[in-house]
Amino acid sequence: MKTLSRKLALTQLAINMIIQCPTKKIENILFANYLDRHGQSLTYTSIFDDAVQTFLLDYFIDIKLKGYSNHYLKKYVSDLYNEPITIIGNEDILHICPCCSYLTLEHQGQYDVCPLCSWEDDGTLHHELDKYSVVNHSTLKQYKGKFEKQKVNFINIPYKSGNDN
Repeated sequence: MKTLSRKLALTQLAINMIIQCPTKKIENILFANYLDRHGQSLTYTSIFDDAVQTFLLDYFIDIKLKGYSNHYLKKYVSDLYNEPITIIGNEDILHICPCCSYLTLEHQGQYDVCPLCSWEDDGTLHHELDKYSVVNHSTLKQYKGKFEKQKVNFINIPYKSGNDN
């Protein structure tokens, strides 16, 4: 049985997701997130620039694939190469977002932004629905309602499992 690091397995999945991603979605990701270390928007001439490609890999690995289990990665890579693979490396420890209720936050109450619903975790608890959040410019109840209406357009994972045991 072959062994693969978690980072390499995530990289393989990220590459596959980037390949499946329409150019418009890539441009939207870059428009919203492609910043230099000082927080300034970077200009680029092509989405195929080396720096852009590195950014996209890091973005998908560190944000979009945050929290994927080693079990899922093992199944994905094993099915991809049609041979058993062991994944080594620690899984992410994530906390529940008070808005969308998914495990997306690395810390609680430390202003992490949920990559799914964009709620900035200011410490508002899931049951404090009517408490106004200054950083989110609304109450949790209002923000949840907005998230539900928008049904954020997530990137579909091109992996299909026949029997995910």
